[in-house]
Amino acid sequence: MSVLDSIPHAIADAPHERRLGIRWWLLAAAIGAVLLIGYLATAGLIALVMAIASGAHFDPLVVLVAALPGWLALHQTPLTITGAPLSVLPLLPTALVVLLIAATAAWVARRSRLRRPDQAWPVITAMGLVHAFVGASIAIALGGPVGAVPVDAFLSCGLTATIAATAGVANRCGLIYLVWERVEAEVWSGMRIGLLALAALIAAGGVVLLVGICASAPEMAASLARSGAAGDAFGSTLLSILYLPNAVLAGWSFATGTGLAVGRLTAQPLHATPGPVPDLPLLAVLPTHDSAAWWVTSLALPLVVGALVGTACRRVPGTLSRRLLALGVAAVVAAIGAMLLACVVGGVVGNGPIGPVTLRPIVLAVATLCWLAVPGAAVTWLAGPDASDELADSADDPAAPDTAVDSADADAEDTESSADVELDDSAPEIPHTREVADEDPPEDKPSEIDPTEFDGDLIEDDQR
Repeated sequence: MSVLDSIPHAIADAPHERRLGIRWWLLAAAIGAVLLIGYLATAGLIALVMAIASGAHFDPLVVLVAALPGWLALHQTPLTITGAPLSVLPLLPTALVVLLIAATAAWVARRSRLRRPDQAWPVITAMGLVHAFVGASIAIALGGPVGAVPVDAFLSCGLTATIAATAGVANRCGLIYLVWERVEAEVWSGMRIGLLALAALIAAGGVVLLVGICASAPEMAASLARSGAAGDAFGSTLLSILYLPNAVLAGWSFATGTGLAVGRLTAQPLHATPGPVPDLPLLAVLPTHDSAAWWVTSLALPLVVGALVGTACRRVPGTLSRRLLALGVAAVVAAIGAMLLACVVGGVVGNGPIGPVTLRPIVLAVATLCWLAVPGAAVTWLAGPDASDELADSADDPAAPDTAVDSADADAEDTESSADVELDDSAPEIPHTREVADEDPPEDKPSEIDPTEFDGDLIEDDQR
């Protein structure tokens, strides 16, 4: 009998169980830290506003209680304040929370040596479910002037945390590679270009907002002057800063021609209807009169974005049909992203004359699709393929080594200490482009991801 056979299973499996226990404790601590940081940041912001507002009495207990619905607002949970609905919530705090959750999920994956797609789901599920149950519990416990529907809190908090955690572990755990392996080359290129187009249209909305701020600077200064004391003016300015991402998306909706509506007020490049709005510096950008002739120049921004998308699709290798397919995928991805963001921005502000705020998500998605597809197709069709890509296709070597295998072989040469749970910060390289798929794909292409090709450290980890 060998020495290993004489060791009981409980002793032999102790290192693996200890490592598994460390992973779960690490995940629980990370989720708790995210919840605590979000709550304390909300409480600090509320405390700052209450400390500088004129006529406000600062009470730490009131701040801690008010931070509970504020934490729900970070996750875009609709609230009711003294019976009046409030579902138009600022996007800037939500974006910061999403970045925090994504960074925490990536840190947990790195410390716990998670490298495969099946290892990512516990992190994503735990992060989403804990946030969902915490949000529902807060909504149930709320009483008094501020309230929330528990189902809405469960869905909004859970969905926000799930999306953020998925984005955090997507690269390291191979979720991006999983999508790349299962779609065609031109579809993958179209998805990448679509994300770039989404960033470009957000930048175009920022340009529209910047021009509007410059043109409405006197009105914004007058709004601050009507605020009264310096503390109240600071609070109005802070609230305007928190709503800046909402205004950027409204700028893109204005540039596409679909416009936006704030109660009875509507704003479009060709038509505008004035209406009552809250006295907030950022809302001074909204028009108070009929449309001006120079507003039509904003329609040139979607043309520029569409031309940029078409220029990017020119670099997609292959035939014209493949480049047009990539363009169509990019336009659809950007249109869906704009529609989802418009749904988040819209909502209701009280029961008064302001009424609902909407960017017309479906109409905006159709307009975004047309603005990107038509100019992009003209550029892709008429300009032809990029000359550098044609030279690259002619010099293509079919015997070139596979990128994923090379990166796996390089990672296999690195050694790690069994007492240290942390890995290096370098995540596995995910290929961003690939060669044009052959008409007859090779039969030996694996249908599933081979972990040894994605990360050479898995063999050594599994043997420990």
